[in-house]
Parts: sequence; structure tokens; C-alpha cells
Amino acid sequence: MSLKSLPKPMIVLPEMAVKKRYTVALHVAAWVLFGTWVFYFLYGNSALSFGKVMDVLVGLLINIFIFYFNWYVLISRYLARNRIFLYIAAVLTTLIAIAVLRAPLDFYFFREYNREMTQLYSSERILQYIMGGLVLIFISSALKVTGNYIRNERRNKELETQKLTAELAFLKSQVNPHFLFNTLNNIYSLAYKQHPETPDAIMKLSLLMRYMLYESNDALVSLEKEVDHIRNFIALQKLRLREQTSIKFNIDGNLEGKQIAPMLLMTLVENAFKHGLVSKNEIGIILNLVVHDDALLFSTINNTSQHKKRDFGGIGLENLKRRLNLLYDKRHELTFAEKEGTFYATLKLYFKPTNR
Repeated sequence: MSLKSLPKPMIVLPEMAVKKRYTVALHVAAWVLFGTWVFYFLYGNSALSFGKVMDVLVGLLINIFIFYFNWYVLISRYLARNRIFLYIAAVLTTLIAIAVLRAPLDFYFFREYNREMTQLYSSERILQYIMGGLVLIFISSALKVTGNYIRNERRNKELETQKLTAELAFLKSQVNPHFLFNTLNNIYSLAYKQHPETPDAIMKLSLLMRYMLYESNDALVSLEKEVDHIRNFIALQKLRLREQTSIKFNIDGNLEGKQIAPMLLMTLVENAFKHGLVSKNEIGIILNLVVHDDALLFSTINNTSQHKKRDFGGIGLENLKRRLNLLYDKRHELTFAEKEGTFYATLKLYFKPTNR
């Protein structure tokens, strides 16, 4: 097969090129409308002639030059670099030079359409040219600065979104290995003791890993899945605990149709198990979940060592605070308290509105 017989590849126009063509078309349309308006304003009530068209066209080309010379040269070279006085001086110099050059054109070629021109240069005529140029300079600068501001704001928002996404991914990657490390230690303890329920523990761990590796990658998961994950974790933890250890998980309300960010409640549960079984006078661990239409209230109660001062920190809780601030800013309340060897953690979370 020869090269000529090969099909020509389709050229896909990049998004940037499409936006540029749209901008160019918009500018051209604006100038056409402006030129048409000027012509009808000056000569709308008189007969059409080549000289009149040229008069308007030359004036339009001069205005276009002023507009884009300011747009591409003066703004970027002076105003964008905060050289205000140099910018003003450059604008005035440009407008005066254009006025000096434009006056002979109007006087020698289009004087019949401008009867008030009795001399080549007049202060009134030069001032008129300069004032008209200043209007164009103002419009050009306003559009350029506004466009740059909008683009910078859009770019900053995109960068902020990328930064938040990366930070959330980093925080989640810290939560999961921390949780996995503790769970593997539990299973190792069961296997070392040759506990008969070790295979069941490995199966439950596989369910937990499935949730963390696949389902928790979504921005939101169903509250029912998060609760099932907590139940599997509790069942796994019970395998290594004494039978008399009290673990209660109370649920009040309807879970159906509610969504939250994954692994938020799990962090508090893991913290309760990590620090809540260190006292001989155990009250056990109590987990309470109350679900309303627009919010949930999740609390953990567990005993803690009266000889060890807590600072309510640690990797797990610090990551939880940061994730809540990123995902539920002004839509959550997280509090910690400790009293007489009992630790209380309470999270009130308002559900995010969903598009139905």
C-alpha cells in the first residue's frame, strides 16, 4: 500500500485553539458593529460614496491600532509590571504621535467630509483625537485587566482544587496503612496463638481491604456501606478480646439514601479500640450513631488510662480533622472530652446536598 492511499488522519482542534478562534471572531464582530455604527452616525442621512467609506475605514483602522497597541504592548510592558507613570507617559506619547500623523490624512484626503477643518493643525482637533484615543485606551485596558483577572481566578481555583485533591489523597493514604497495620497485628496475634477463628479473621480483613481499596476511592459512599465496614471491623476486633469485654454499637434512624465521605467514622472507631482497652476497670466501648434527615451524630465512649495524659492528637485524629475541614467546612462539629478515665468523641456531620 502506498502512502498516498493511506487515509488522512483527522485533525482534532485543541480546546485552546477553539477558544482562541472564538475570541478572534468576537473581536472581529465587535469592530464590524462599531464601524457600522460610526458610519451611520456620520453619514446615515447622506448618499453613500467611496470617500465616505474610506474616511470611516481609515479612522477605524487607526482606532484598531490604538486598541491593540495598548492591549499587546503598553499593558504588558508597563501596566502589568506596575510601572504606572511610564504607562501613562507611553499612552500620551502614542496618542499625541497618532494625532500628529492623522491630522494631515483628514485635512488633505477627507476635508470635504469635515467642513470644520480650516487648518492643518488646531489644538481643538488634536485634543479631539487624543480624547477619542483615551476612550479606546480605557476600554482596552478595562477588558484586558478584567480578562486577566478572570483567567487568574480560574487558574487559582483549578490549582486549589488540584491541591485539595492531592492533599485528600495523601491523608487517605495515611489513614489506610495505619488501619491496616493495626489489623495485621491483630491477625498475627490470633495466628500465633493458633486461634481456630483465624481463617474467619482473614476473610473479614479481605472485606475491609475491598472497601478501602475500591469502594472508599469515591468522593461519597452510602452510609450503609460505612456502617457495614464498622461492623466488620468490630467483629474482627472481637476475635482478640476477652468475652466479657463490652462492645456496643447503637444505631438510631434511617441509613437509607444517606451519603458521607468514606473512612470518617472509621477513624473514631479505630481510635476508640486503640486507646479504649487499657484499663482494668473497663466500661468497654460504646458507639452511638443517630441519623437525621440532614445530619448525623456519631459518638464514641471508651475508657482510657488515668495515668496517661491525652492531647487528643495522633496521626488518625489529626488527619480526620484536616479531612473534615477540607470536605465539610462549616458543616461539621468535632469535639473531644475526657472525664474520670472516660474518653468522649462526638462528630456532628451535615450531609452534603445531592443532585437528584
